[in-house]
Amino acid sequence: MSRHWYVVHTKAHQELLAAGLLEQRLAAAVLLPQVRQRSRGQMRVAPLFPGYLFVELDLAQTEASAVNNTPGVIRLVAFGGLPKPVPGPVIDALRARLAEIHSQGGLPQHPFKEGDKVRLTGGPLAGLEAVFVGPMRPAERVRVLLEFLGQEQEALVPVEDLETAGGPVKRPRRTRGKGRPIRGQTIDVDG
Repeated sequence: MSRHWYVVHTKAHQELLAAGLLEQRLAAAVLLPQVRQRSRGQMRVAPLFPGYLFVELDLAQTEASAVNNTPGVIRLVAFGGLPKPVPGPVIDALRARLAEIHSQGGLPQHPFKEGDKVRLTGGPLAGLEAVFVGPMRPAERVRVLLEFLGQEQEALVPVEDLETAGGPVKRPRRTRGKGRPIRGQTIDVDG
């Protein structure tokens, strides 16, 4: 008997349904990582990886089609047409990280709001200032807007690599609506 962990892609918002049915119908071990996170001002439990869960199976005894035909499941994640096992140490590390997140009361929160000036403190862009655009889900990575080579570029960075660099930034309007440019506008860069 050779059981391995595999990734299952689920339909949107049907992770719990798929997990329950895979456990019930296939007698499979299922790992659906869930964390407490703030959403619309309230704390709620949500999947850490929306649309995905992990299932432990012996594919020599349980056909992939049995998983793929389970309500709520889109398919087993496969590469080159074959489901690729997730190494056991990866699952162990994921469980350890989940325990750490739960011991902290949920996903880490950050004090930044859209439009805040931030400074990158780590990584290859350390020292650059940016404008906070918003969180990604899960909230460990966030989007910032950098002025780079004369153009604004969005970048994904770990939230722990940011610090406050000043007050909110109001970006100047570039159009009068419907794509009509504003001509002769003076932009005060010193604030």
